This record gives sequence, C-alpha cells and structure tokens, in this order.
Amino acid sequence: MLEKLKKKSIKYKLNSETIENLKETLGLEGEGTRASPFIIENLRDFAEISLRTKSIYLVLRKLTINKLSIIDSENVIIKDCIIKDLEITACRNLKFIRNHIGSVKQLLCRDCYFDNNSILTDEYSKLINNTYERRTFVFVWICLSIGMLFTFFSVVSLTYLYLSLDSVIFLIIGVSLSIAMGYMLSLHFRLRQVPQNKYIKYGAPVKEESITSFFEIE
Repeated sequence: MLEKLKKKSIKYKLNSETIENLKETLGLEGEGTRASPFIIENLRDFAEISLRTKSIYLVLRKLTINKLSIIDSENVIIKDCIIKDLEITACRNLKFIRNHIGSVKQLLCRDCYFDNNSILTDEYSKLINNTYERRTFVFVWICLSIGMLFTFFSVVSLTYLYLSLDSVIFLIIGVSLSIAMGYMLSLHFRLRQVPQNKYIKYGAPVKEESITSFFEIE
C-alpha cells in the first residue's frame, strides 16, 4: 500500500474504508474523531487524490498533490500542502490553511474556511466570487430550458399527432433532464440558508511558474 501511494501520478480514493486500511498499514495518527483526527502527512509524490468522507475527521498535512478532488465531504483540514489542481464539490466544513494552490474550482460548497493560502491572483478572484459555480448554473438553466422544451414538444406530439419512438425518447430525455436540473437548482437555493465560505487571510500572490515548478519531474 505504501509503495502504491508513493508512485507518481497514482490515483487514490480516500473514504472511510480505505482510510481505516491506511491506518493499519501506515500507522496513521489519530482515531478519526474531532478531538483526535486521522493525520496523513509527508507523502510528497505528486499523488492524485479523490476524497469522499463525512463520518471521520481527517487532516491532510505537508503533502504534494497534483490533483485533489473532494466530493460530498465534511470535517477535513488541508494544511501546509502544495496542490496543483483543487476541486471541491458539495462540501461543508473544510479548512484550507497555508497551502500553495495552482487552480481551484468549487461547486455547492458552504461553510468552508480559507486562511492564508497562496493562490494565483486570477484563481483567488474566481474563488471568492464563486465564478465557477455561477458559470455552472448558467449551464444548468440552459439544460433545464432544453429539457422543458423537449418535454413540451414530446407531449404535444404524443397527444395531438401520433405515437412514435422518437417522441417517446425525447419525452424521456426531457423529463429526466428537467428533473435533474430542477434538483440542482433546488439544492442551490437551499444553500442560501447555510453559512457562506470564509476567506480570513490571503497569502502573497504567487506566480504561475512558482507553483508549476513544484510539479516538475526530474
């Protein structure tokens, strides 16, 4: 397990089960509780990590990560790491402290805490303005409109014209798309009741070359 983690560009999924396995294999510190979180640190080998966990408290510390994806997670602290690409989706109570971050995308994340991270100036502006989420929901509105149009014309075709396989297929597509996009919008509106992300400090902006240089393979 340790050798697998240390290979460059390895993709590794962290969840409650795999973290428990790592605890035994690597002797991780902590118990996964608020008072004693699991700590994963000092694996500086360009790992791609996909993290998804709500049931445990976790700290990622002093890691070099090519791509970090955090999905539907809570109670995670990322501290003193170098992260080339960061993606966080549908997360709560994440803390990013003193990290070097190349690019960042956040979607439907609330009550997260960013303190003294060094981020490219343009990326930081997109982060605090929630640009990626705003653009995503423009696309969601477009898909919802398309789904409703497909549904409407399919119903008209089936009701007043004739039964055809194409009409049935378009109806299924339209209804499915409308439901999926409607769910996304309802989730987005419900998040208005959740505390917004906090940006306490902003570390000195770094140039793109200084982030990229951390990921050059000799």
